[in-house]
Order: sequence, then structure tokens, then C-alpha cells
Amino acid sequence: MGKLVIQLLEKLVGFKTVTPDGKDAIDYCSNFLENLGFRCHALNYNGVSNLYAKLGNSDRNLCFAGHVDVVPPCGNWSVDPFVLTRQNGMCYGRGTNDMKGPLSACLSSISKFVGTHRDIPFSISVLLTSDEEVMGGNGTGKVVQFLQAKNEKITGCILCESCSPWSGSGNYIKIGCRGSLNVDLISRGPQCHVVNSKILGNHIHHFIASLNKLIDEPLDVGDDIFPPSSMEVTSIDTDNDIRNIIPSQLHAKLNIRFNGAWSFENLEKYIGERFPGNVEIIFERFKEPVICSQPEFIAFVREAITEATGIVPGVGAQGGNSDAIFISELADVVEVGSPIAGAHIIDECIAEEHLDLLEKIYMEIINHFRI
Repeated sequence: MGKLVIQLLEKLVGFKTVTPDGKDAIDYCSNFLENLGFRCHALNYNGVSNLYAKLGNSDRNLCFAGHVDVVPPCGNWSVDPFVLTRQNGMCYGRGTNDMKGPLSACLSSISKFVGTHRDIPFSISVLLTSDEEVMGGNGTGKVVQFLQAKNEKITGCILCESCSPWSGSGNYIKIGCRGSLNVDLISRGPQCHVVNSKILGNHIHHFIASLNKLIDEPLDVGDDIFPPSSMEVTSIDTDNDIRNIIPSQLHAKLNIRFNGAWSFENLEKYIGERFPGNVEIIFERFKEPVICSQPEFIAFVREAITEATGIVPGVGAQGGNSDAIFISELADVVEVGSPIAGAHIIDECIAEEHLDLLEKIYMEIINHFRI
């Protein structure tokens, strides 16, 4: 039959779960957990499938969380992105790294623990969504609201996310998320023939100068938990295919990931002061920076990982945002999983030894929680 973690990953990769089409994978995980004795709640919000499953009735509840949805397999893959391909100790397929691989390791560890322990004196739960990659508002945040309304207790949560800033799996505990601010910059000026730019001006040149100055100035240096805030240009577009016309409008998009040195208000003020009056600025706020766990739970997870691997994991808040933002409203939550560098790439993959290591880590976390 082969290793359970590989069987699980093969099934999960085979589901074409591009956000938000995760129902088949959610149903599969629900059936898997029901066979282990879990009570499963299928939670559908505006066509998005979610799951909360729980084994036991104790309020002392260790939760594992994650998502089954993936980004589209764009680009030229050398393998079928929705068929698990094993080559030279690697597992290829969309989601193998982010995060069907870590999820498979989690489900396998839970299965093995439940299969070898009777009368478990605590609860184990699993929270899954198919809405994480776009955070469309019908996923984990809604499930958390459902659990709050039920007065459900979760002692601590492990989010099995691709989060390590290094090459290994399970060697980093992500304990927070930076804030995120989207910025649309719309520069307007006279449309004219290129030979008239000295007379009528070229607003695009002035805009680029302002933008370059903005991105060349470091926002801050970070702190002991959060890395320096970062600003990335994601799009610059004039919608102009004519080479001898200066278009009347340019639209640029930025994303800023910021730490506790900033608030939305002072960051928006900072951006606004760096562009002339012909530039319209539109801000879209997501979340401010948040620390998602208290020191006691972080120390517990760190001790369990060290016991499992012999290596003391790093602790910090590098990387992107995740559903930990929502789960932190209900319980302590940390992220432990695969390397973030492997997420969303062409020929996405994870090493089989990383799957084995993550399974061992998640098992040790459950064993530590039992004590």
C-alpha cells in the first residue's frame, strides 16, 4: 500500500482545487476523519466548502488547521500538476508544498495517534477551508465566527502552512503576520504626441521619479519578531499600444507588508505625501500586524519540535499573511510547515523526507499535548 502520507497526498493533489473549488477535497478529508471517529461539520458559505471536525468532548482542544485550495498551475509544467509524480525522492504536483503536503503529514500523524491510543483525555480538531489563497471572506474567518457562536474552546492551533523562510521543513515557527495594504496609484496628465512633451509635459516621467524615490527609501529595519516592512510594485499599466502617444493615464499597483512600526493611518499619510496632486491614490486595507500566539504556547511547540528533530526551530513573523489572522481571534495559533520558497512555483514539489519529518513533528506535538 505504501506510506499513508503519500496515499493522502496522492488523493489530495488529484483534486483540482483551484480556489474556491475545494468541495471534493473537503469531502475526502471529512470522510477520512469520520472513519477515525471525528464528528464533522461541513460549513458552506456562498459556495465555499469548509470543515470543522472534532474528536472528543474536552475543552482542552488541540486544533490543526489548513487549506485544500491551490493557485492555478500557470506556466509550462514538466508534469501533470494534478497528478502526484514521484521522482528522485521528490513529490511533484500543485499544492504539494502549499499546503497539501503538510496537510497530508498532519492527517497521517492524527490517524496514527488515534490508532494507537485509547481513551484520549483531550480533544483533537481539524479546521479546513478552500478559500485561503484569495481570502475571499467565506473561509476560515466565517468558520471562526461559527465556532465563537457555539462557544467552542480551542486551547491552541497548529496551522500546517508553508511558512519556513529557510530550505527545511518544520524548522521555523511563524507566530504572527505583518499588516497588508494595497495601493492603487492613478497618474493623469495631457495626452499628446511625443514631440510635444516639452510643451505639455510627460506626467509618466514625473510619476516614475516619485515612485522610484518611494521604493528606494527603506520603511524601517524591523524588530526581533517582524522583518523590515516591504513595498512591492505589482503592476504598471498605461493601456497604450501606440509608440508616439503619451497616454493621459497610468495605473500602478503596490502591495505593502508592514510591521508594528506602522499603522494604516500613518502609512497612508506617508504614501500620500510622496506624490503630486495629479496622482489619485486609492487604499485597500487588509489587516494590521498581529502576534497570533502567547509565549507559553510558542514554548510548548518549540519544545515538541526540538524533541522530534533535535534542532531548536527559529521563531518569528517572516513571510506572508495566512488564516492565522482569523484563528488568533479564537485561540493561540502558530504556523509550522514547509518552505515558503516552494509555494506557487512551476513544478511545485516537496521532498518525501520533509513529509516524514513533518509527520514526526505533528505527532510529537500531539504527544506533548497529551502530557
